[in-house]
Amino acid sequence: MSTKEQIIREYGGGIKESFDPELIRAFDVADQEVDPSLRKPQNIRLSMDKFRLSGDGIFYTIQGEGKSMGEPTVFLRLHICNLRCVWCDAWYAWNPKCKEFWTESYELTPQEVAQRLEEAWLCKNPKKQKRVVITGGEPLLQRDKIDQLMDLMPDWKFEIETNGTIIPTKKQLAKCQFNCSPKLENSKNIRAARIKPEVIKILNKIDVQFKFVVMGEQDVEEVENDFIKPFNLDVNKIVLMPQGITATEVSENAKKVVEIAKNRGYRLLDRLHVNLWGARRRV
Repeated sequence: MSTKEQIIREYGGGIKESFDPELIRAFDVADQEVDPSLRKPQNIRLSMDKFRLSGDGIFYTIQGEGKSMGEPTVFLRLHICNLRCVWCDAWYAWNPKCKEFWTESYELTPQEVAQRLEEAWLCKNPKKQKRVVITGGEPLLQRDKIDQLMDLMPDWKFEIETNGTIIPTKKQLAKCQFNCSPKLENSKNIRAARIKPEVIKILNKIDVQFKFVVMGEQDVEEVENDFIKPFNLDVNKIVLMPQGITATEVSENAKKVVEIAKNRGYRLLDRLHVNLWGARRRV
């Protein structure tokens, strides 16, 4: 049985198979073999003075998740992650089982990134706040360069999407909006890797939302027992996000948790970009 078949069977209706070749998750490439000639460490190495971007790089779209959902946004997708989530739809940014991980990434200086972000902002309304979402991978693996970028772009609103395992810099804690997505057992990461109490406690004190990817009531119970109760998380900072890479899958998982969200006061949000485009890249 393939890894994909095992994951689908284990989570039943929580994860649906897709026959659209563009809609791929990490478990779709888990059993692939990459040509050894492509495995060049220099192609994925993180340097001191340059960002390493994923193949998606920089693109203009709308924010599809969280409290700024629907806002015009430029995304900056960085390469490499310290976790391995089986349902991740950005598998190419971290998964060494796929050729894209080894062949698509590239480096830019903070100055070059700032210039390309400005060029990518296509909103014609001068009154609109310019917004960049830095995602990954895990962006805080390159946190020092993010500080440099913030200095170069003082009039932009910065959002950082993080898995909650790395402490941000003081500048980021003071000035950025954080979209923190701590991982549950359904991600298949070991507990010690995905839960870092010191990080969660620090993030809980700032401008943050904690977004949990859920497939059913059991996941919500885990959110409460492993995160909300032990870290005294503010209920107003909790977001439940149904797992899914198709509108149907997101909707089905949302229906499984909507009543518990209503009963316990949690915010339940859709995945707008999935409704519009599925799991296509650069949207």
